[in-house]
Amino acid sequence: MSAGGRHRDDCSASPPPSPSPPPSTLLQLLEVTVISAQDLHRRLGRRVRAAYAVAWADAAHKLRTGVDLAGGADPTWNDRFLFRVEEAFLRSDTAAVTVEVRAPRRFGGDAVLGVTRIVVSTFVGSASSSARGTTGRQVAALQLRRPRSLRPQGIVNVAVAVLDATDARAVPLCSSPDSPDAFSVKDLLVRRPGSLARIVEVSETEEADDEPPAAAAAVVEHSGAMDTRGSAVEQRKLELLLEKWKADLSPDQQKEKANSRRSSGPRRHRRRSSCFGGGSAEWER
Repeated sequence: MSAGGRHRDDCSASPPPSPSPPPSTLLQLLEVTVISAQDLHRRLGRRVRAAYAVAWADAAHKLRTGVDLAGGADPTWNDRFLFRVEEAFLRSDTAAVTVEVRAPRRFGGDAVLGVTRIVVSTFVGSASSSARGTTGRQVAALQLRRPRSLRPQGIVNVAVAVLDATDARAVPLCSSPDSPDAFSVKDLLVRRPGSLARIVEVSETEEADDEPPAAAAAVVEHSGAMDTRGSAVEQRKLELLLEKWKADLSPDQQKEKANSRRSSGPRRHRRRSSCFGGGSAEWER
């Protein structure tokens, strides 16, 4: 009975081990840069005035570039997109990122100029090499085709790379489990870090107003100390010039000038000759 009791106590003291959780799926960060396109055209020979591109690895998460209004048939975007994908996606021979070039229209939906598929496995190789960060960015020119007739419609230039662990940690949304599966790099750049977007309290501004301006003091020190002797000389010159102007404008000075003119006698004027008379000139007083 005691042996059975000891056996029963041992079972209650050590519970059975819980089953280990299944290993989590390791996600990779795939970078696709839609650089530019060439030789785009619409039906019936119409010119392409503006174009943009749409890229997606999953149709539920589509990313869009900006609209190039100046490139015409040869637009340029240089927009970088990041996709969170599994290793199986990188090893698959059929998994691809779709790139679609569209032209905006005033009425109705935007016109689809051409579409292409980026088979990722042909760019990044095996998943083991991509995990080690040995796959660099590879640039390629892909043929665009009409979505229905599959006729050639220009080309699109793209760059594909798998970010290594260091670059992936630098992306704020990569480490979060609730982060979206696809996002644009330009959306990340809009978010400013906390150190640059610090809120200044009212007390800090009041204290800053009471302090002397350090920037102005630095400028004075850089330009050198002021020469007091030179400033005194300049001040004396201005005073002498001002006294001279006052003397010229005084009534006594004006009387002296009038007397000097009378003592010199009447001035001689030359009488102009008439245009109908002779050319002789006479002097008169």
